[in-house]
Amino acid sequence: TDATAKEQLKFTDATAKKQLEHTDATAKEQLDLTDATAKEQLKFTDATAKKQLDLTDATAKEQLKFTDATALSEKLKGVAKDEFSAMITHELNTPLVPIIGYCKMLKTSMLGRIDQEQLEAIEVIEKNAKRLQTLITDIMDVRKIDLDQLKFKIDALSLDEFFSNLNSDYRKILENKKCQFTINPYAKNLVIKTDKSRLRQVFDNLISNAIKFIPENKGKIETGCMKENNKLVFYVKDNGIGILQEKQKNLFQKFYQIDTSERRSVGGTGLGLAISKGIVEKLGGTISVESDGKIGTTFYMKFSL
Repeated sequence: TDATAKEQLKFTDATAKKQLEHTDATAKEQLDLTDATAKEQLKFTDATAKKQLDLTDATAKEQLKFTDATALSEKLKGVAKDEFSAMITHELNTPLVPIIGYCKMLKTSMLGRIDQEQLEAIEVIEKNAKRLQTLITDIMDVRKIDLDQLKFKIDALSLDEFFSNLNSDYRKILENKKCQFTINPYAKNLVIKTDKSRLRQVFDNLISNAIKFIPENKGKIETGCMKENNKLVFYVKDNGIGILQEKQKNLFQKFYQIDTSERRSVGGTGLGLAISKGIVEKLGGTISVESDGKIGTTFYMKFSL
């Protein structure tokens, strides 16, 4: 029995040993296969990643080239537009100078006597030539404001003198239109630092705008300045057609015109208020409008004292 048990034990040990050796060999083969597969997959992954990286890099380079080319193209277009704008405004303005000059010479009989009918015809020519000249100047100013190229000359300005000149220039015109013109300066002997010609340009725009919309023979325009906290507030007020609240937000946009039969009938380019806003802001102020939408409009320009 002992001998038989020993033989069985030897057989079992031998069988177990062979199975273990077989299992080790199988495991090693599987490990070798797995290692080889992993290496192949790693090579494939590396190659794929490299191709994708190369492709991404090439795409990025192409996009960069395209972006640079587009930016350069846009820059050249901008330069071309600026040059064209300057050229065309100059070419349009140049022939107007002698036209207006000859009109003045004819009106003063420097080139010979003229009758009343001829005088009226010359005045029509002069009026429209000046109107075109103003339009050209407005287009130039709008472009300069957009490009931040509008020039300013800051100097001391006496408001007494400023409003006195304003009164002299508009009093006769408004009297002929039977319009009441009132100026209310804030204080005597007040001197501020600003660009006189640019500030006057804003007032001219606002007063001219008011003249278009005041009622015939009973219009009222009031202008002046007042102190509000630490601000000096200029204003131009009229009793003309009001501006609805929803229209006011777009009022200072370029070429914007309120689409009503009353306002459209007076014409205009829609540039005056956009230019006024640009000038006031460049001078360090703000401009706003107030109207109940029915009768009357007031424009305010506020500057720090």
